[in-house]
Amino acid sequence: MLEVVLYDRAAWREHLLPFVYTRPVGDLRVGILTLREKWQLFLEASSSFYTSSYLTQKFQAPGQADVYLAIRANICPSLELVQALKQLEEGSVLLRGTEWIAYKIAIWDDERIISKLKKVMFHGEVEQIRYLEDIFLKNRVQLGIDYVLLTEGKTSALIDNSNVLFGDQLFVGEGVDMKCCTLNTTEGPIYIDDGAILEEGAHLKGPISIGRNARVKMGTRLYSNVTIGPGATVGGEVNNTVMWGDCAKGHDGYLGCAVIGEGCNIGAGSSNSNLQNNWSAVKVYDYGVGGWRSTGITKVGTFMGDFSMCGINSSITTGCVIGVGAQVAMSNIIPKFVADFSWITDQKKEAYDWRKFETMMHARAALKRGDFDAGHTMVLAEVFQITAQEREKFISTKTKK
Repeated sequence: MLEVVLYDRAAWREHLLPFVYTRPVGDLRVGILTLREKWQLFLEASSSFYTSSYLTQKFQAPGQADVYLAIRANICPSLELVQALKQLEEGSVLLRGTEWIAYKIAIWDDERIISKLKKVMFHGEVEQIRYLEDIFLKNRVQLGIDYVLLTEGKTSALIDNSNVLFGDQLFVGEGVDMKCCTLNTTEGPIYIDDGAILEEGAHLKGPISIGRNARVKMGTRLYSNVTIGPGATVGGEVNNTVMWGDCAKGHDGYLGCAVIGEGCNIGAGSSNSNLQNNWSAVKVYDYGVGGWRSTGITKVGTFMGDFSMCGINSSITTGCVIGVGAQVAMSNIIPKFVADFSWITDQKKEAYDWRKFETMMHARAALKRGDFDAGHTMVLAEVFQITAQEREKFISTKTKK
């Protein structure tokens, strides 16, 4: 029995914070699927994570398998790479240049074993999610790859004749409620998962993915390269954006070149900027360097960690990074960096009291008729402690107007 182990217990994962504070790198969603889901389907194998130890309270660690295939967790599958991994022999490591891609062993061990393994070179292209902006930059290609992976040999459900379809790259799952929508698949596919609701007057231009039980509200405009995660709600105008599960941007306002984490809420009328007035390359806060990093590109929107919220009519500046569990309610433009579990208004900045955050999360779960499970609580409590120093530094620094 083969077990795929998505390996991210390494310094490079810090460039993907705050998203990987609450999940392994292999649980990032890029395209329709998470990285883990892609590898499971391509390799027809079970999977686990070799990640930060506190995340094992929620995410499965390597178990009892006959053979382990460790894969650098930020790598996106390709047909060429999948073929190379299927041919990789036990006791070997697959390399591209000096960087390892994967290794196969019978007894689980970390990357220190690589020096003892037979070296096999891979000369093809390797797509990696190295930085926050890579999530939306590589999303378009991954939408196409995932669409083929998920729909091959399957038949789409029929759509109501009140909808208008351009092109033939549409797949609709079971139980989808969709009427009076326009669906343009001439430049990329549209994938609509089971139980999704698309209300009247929604306009979609592929490539786009609408997750299981997600809701697209009346009059929504979704441009190309958009992923809406399972259970999410979306309205207004969205472009080049990945929204993960159970988050909400349910009203008018613009969201572009952005990544929105699980359970986030964006208030009515809120918009983000994704282009600076001087058209220069956008800098973002990078946890891995402890400061600002140039992305080298001119269009970068916002990145919002899990369970963060911003109030109505929020104005989110270009290249804004908001940490996990933050509450932002400002009439001024939101700063380019908001620390994890901070509470920021026009008048003050303070730490989010953990007990109040936990109470809010349980109330939220009850309203949505779900469970805020113990594993999730323990992970978030650990993140609260890990981010304490960064939060205090943020609170003590005067916000630039």
